[in-house]
Amino acid sequence: MHEDVIAWPTHSFRAMGCQISFWLEANADDATNAFAQAQALFAANERTLSRFDASSELSALNSRAGQWTVVSPLLWDVVNQALDVTARTGGLFDPTLLDALEAAGYTRSFDLMLADVNPIDAATCKPQPAHVHHNGWTRIELDQARTALRLPPGMRLDLGGIGKGYTAQQAVRLLSQWGPCLVDAGGDVVAGAAPHGLPGWPVAVAAPFLVDEPGQNGTPAHADAPDDLLQLWLADAALATSGIDYRRWRQNGRWRHHLIDPRTGEPAVTDLLSASVLHRRAVCAEAWAKVALLLGMQAGFARLAEVHVAGALADADGQVRMTPALTDFLAQDDGQF
Repeated sequence: MHEDVIAWPTHSFRAMGCQISFWLEANADDATNAFAQAQALFAANERTLSRFDASSELSALNSRAGQWTVVSPLLWDVVNQALDVTARTGGLFDPTLLDALEAAGYTRSFDLMLADVNPIDAATCKPQPAHVHHNGWTRIELDQARTALRLPPGMRLDLGGIGKGYTAQQAVRLLSQWGPCLVDAGGDVVAGAAPHGLPGWPVAVAAPFLVDEPGQNGTPAHADAPDDLLQLWLADAALATSGIDYRRWRQNGRWRHHLIDPRTGEPAVTDLLSASVLHRRAVCAEAWAKVALLLGMQAGFARLAEVHVAGALADADGQVRMTPALTDFLAQDDGQF
C-alpha cells in the first residue's frame, strides 16, 4: 500500500506467515468491528489451509493420500480453484509440489526460518530426493456430491499462496459490507471499490533487490532499498507479486527459494527477481505471477501478453518490462498519487 495523506482506518496483524493489513473507508466504530471479523476470517482459514499445522484439515488430507476424504466447503473450494488455475497455466503453476519444497529446505514457516539461531544456513540438512508427480494434478479425483477428494498415493498439496489470495478476496467481500476497502496480504493486494473521489486505491509495488546475507535474527538486511517498481490505482481487482529476493534461504551453503519448477522439482532457475500480475481474481493473479517468474523475462513476458494478463517483470539487472494490459492501471505523474 502506498503511503498516502488520506487517513483511512487501518489495521495490521500477522497471519499465514506474513503481515496482513486492512484499509476501510468507514467510521472508526464500524471499522473496528469489520477488522475484527476479517482478522478472525484469516485465523480460521489458516487453521484449515496451513501445511505447517499438523492438525489442519489440509494436513489431514495430505496424510490420507490414496484414500477418499470428505472435506469442508472451504478446502473443497480452494483445491478446486487451485486445480482450475493449474489447468489454465498448463501445469506450470502446480500445488502438488510439497515434497519438492521440503526437499529444498522449506520445512517450517518462513517466520521460524528467519528466527533460527543459525540464520545464515537455517535450512542446512541432508536433502532427500523429491518425488515429483509430473502432471499428477490431473489424477486428483473429485466427488462433488460428497465434497470428497482422493489424492494419488504419495501426493501432498501446498496451498499457501493460493490460500492467502483466496482469503484476502474473501476478506474484501466481508469488509465491503461497510465501505470501500483494501487488503494487503504480504504484498498480495486485493481491492474492493475505489475510495470516494479517487480512481482506485493508490498502491505501489516495491522494486526487488537481493542482499548477500540476512541481518539480525535472519531478517533480510535492508540497505537502501530501490525506488518503487510501479504505482497504480487498484479497484475491484487483485495484484500479486512473486519474487525470489526475500523468501529464500541457504541449504548446505547454497541459496534456495520457494518457487519450484514442476518440470524439474527444483527451485526455478530464472533471470527474474519478481513478477507482479493484476487480475480480477486473486488466485489467478497469484498463479500467473509464479508462472511468469518461472519462465523468465522473455518467455514470461510473452506468455502474459499471449493471455492478455496485466503484469510487470523485473530482473537482477534492473530491467523492467510491462505488458500492454497493465498500462491503463498505472498512476500518472500528475501529483495526485
